Amino acid sequence: MSEDEIRHPALDGARWPVIGVRVRREDAGPKAASWRPAPRAVLQEVLLPCTWPELERLAEIATGRSRARVYVRDLGEAGPEQLLVLCLRGTPGAVRVDGPLAPVAEVLTARARAAALDVAAVHREAGRPREARLWRTRARRILKDGRAARRGRSVRAASAGLPTLGRP
Repeated sequence: MSEDEIRHPALDGARWPVIGVRVRREDAGPKAASWRPAPRAVLQEVLLPCTWPELERLAEIATGRSRARVYVRDLGEAGPEQLLVLCLRGTPGAVRVDGPLAPVAEVLTARARAAALDVAAVHREAGRPREARLWRTRARRILKDGRAARRGRSVRAASAGLPTLGRP
């Protein structure tokens, strides 16, 4: 674990940003997940990750700067609660979240920013002001990217050949 990463605070009972995902379970883990209603899927609050590479990529996906897909997996070490966390492709045990991201994109951006601010608070409480400052800067960047996406400057719109605001 690098110096700016921490153990997931939800494992210690701390409040953490979540987002609603409909999940269908088989056996112990998730079998399917969707942003919209799906057969035999139950709406569940899924945690956001607390590591910067995953959080950064989720923010890029939510703001339209990346066309990657979002996945969910078991948090592990959670015991009987079976907590789920958003993750990226290639993570062991990950299940892709199907459906359009557009209806939840702003919420996901806001929750990613809140998660970054929460990590900053954890570092500040642990007496690491440098790491806390770094995470607050990261949260600010997520905020700016979200605002730019709302103004129409998303990679997704430009890469699809669609006109964006302010451009012919």
